[in-house]
Amino acid sequence: MSSDRPHDSVIRSHRHGATGHVIIDNLVKHNAMSFDMWDSLPGHLAALDDDPEVRVIVLQGAGDRAFASGSDISQFGERRNTPEGVALYNATVDRAVASLGAVRKPTVARIQGYCFGGGVGLALHCDLRYATPDATFCIPAGKVGVGYHELWLQRLTWLVGPANAKEIMFTARRYDAEEAVRMGLVNRLLGEDEVTALVDGMARLAPLTARSSKLSIETAIAPSAQGRAACQASILQCFESQDYIEGRNAFTEKRTPTFVGR
Repeated sequence: MSSDRPHDSVIRSHRHGATGHVIIDNLVKHNAMSFDMWDSLPGHLAALDDDPEVRVIVLQGAGDRAFASGSDISQFGERRNTPEGVALYNATVDRAVASLGAVRKPTVARIQGYCFGGGVGLALHCDLRYATPDATFCIPAGKVGVGYHELWLQRLTWLVGPANAKEIMFTARRYDAEEAVRMGLVNRLLGEDEVTALVDGMARLAPLTARSSKLSIETAIAPSAQGRAACQASILQCFESQDYIEGRNAFTEKRTPTFVGR
């Protein structure tokens, strides 16, 4: 799914080789997420997750000044001014971010520039987060008077610990990229070419192994989300696959395996 209107406030997506790309595109507002962008995100993610050619999905902002600066606050007076409007808006955002967390394939947040509010929420729901040295992080909920989603705060706490999570929320201050790495919010600081090389390397590995590992790790974090039986079935699928035979043969023959995801 894609758009040929790069200057609109839209979510764009495309596949390049084995990598699916989802682009947050609202350059005029530092890639702030409009209601329609939140609403369209699940469809883009589902299409890439269902595409058998896609091995890894990368989420990034258009341009080089922002990953996502949060929700478009200018719409709050129109969209969040009644109890019904608040409920609809919140449900739409919840569905969008939950759809990112539910993707079966590895997901990577490629962060440049501003990563604020809802943008942090999106990054938290990716499996991996890599930032450029100019990245800046902030959750300014306390400055706007909004409530930050409790499940997003759980993910934040898993990554950075309760003391750091409380400081982020209670101070609403900005953190630079090095601080984000030190507290565990970001995996590493990487340049554009380095992220591309890392993602390309991930895409060459066995996709069923990645899917099984993701399921088991997510279950360890939130045991109620998935049962152990689902994890065991996913592991068994690896051992019953063509990729397992290919991996064994390639190891014996001292060559690089070619995995097909079956």
